[in-house]
Amino acid sequence: MGISDTLSKVFKYSNIGTFIFFVLNFTLMLAVFYPYSLTPTGMIVLLALYITTIAISLSPIGEWVISVFAGAKEIKRHDIQIKLIPLLEIVYEKAKSISPNMVDSVYLKIIPGDEVNAYALGRKTICVTEGLLNAPDEMIMGIFAHELGHLANRHSEVQLLIGGANVLVSLFLLMLKLVAWTITGLFGIIAIGTRRITTGCLIGLLGSIATLSVFLWTKFCMIFLMWSARNNEFIADEFAYKIGFGIQLAWALDTMTDCAPRGNFLRTLYSSHPEKDERIARLQELGASYSRW
Repeated sequence: MGISDTLSKVFKYSNIGTFIFFVLNFTLMLAVFYPYSLTPTGMIVLLALYITTIAISLSPIGEWVISVFAGAKEIKRHDIQIKLIPLLEIVYEKAKSISPNMVDSVYLKIIPGDEVNAYALGRKTICVTEGLLNAPDEMIMGIFAHELGHLANRHSEVQLLIGGANVLVSLFLLMLKLVAWTITGLFGIIAIGTRRITTGCLIGLLGSIATLSVFLWTKFCMIFLMWSARNNEFIADEFAYKIGFGIQLAWALDTMTDCAPRGNFLRTLYSSHPEKDERIARLQELGASYSRW
């Protein structure tokens, strides 16, 4: 994989929301510390920690950690290997033919659960649920094509980047919440002890406002992150169509449980996936001659 190819796929329009997410959160962190509490040395230390967490997240360690959190395990059963690996190899060869710079090997792991689904994690890992084993081979290949689309377009590497770069930001936001709760609690105790009810109520109100502000800020930033995630789902769908699995993917999407909530603007806004009917319609517009009936 060339560096130029990676950069061209990471720094693209569909990932703009992700970078806005980073910039907003890092700007908040600097705004609180700078210029009174953050010295030039402190800036260097903060930047070094930021770069270190990103480097770790993009390393095999980061991929292993995210697999552990996902509950993914190595596939040890030979019958499962015999069923899935040949299907993955068929799809992988077609993916490699149009995206020669993608990884030279893909690790396959399994997640307990009856749901029919799969996930691309990190640079070279695809996780499948146990429920996927009951799906027809063509449907499984359509799902594999979509997940390989994520790997080929570096979407899952961006997920690792999100995890690593957001560690410091998450710790910082948690620190703000803890400070707000601590101050509220201490002044509440003091107010009760001195019987200054008005002061206690005022401090409690300020603490609640601070906590609510952190919550709203997090929700505001997540809008941009989820927007990028939905755009990348369409890109992975198109990749599956280009390598010849558009119909199979549409069939899989029509069969799988739609993870995108319907009928609620806010819930849809914060969903990482578009509605399945919208995704199927996009595949049909590309030329996939799929029909449920």
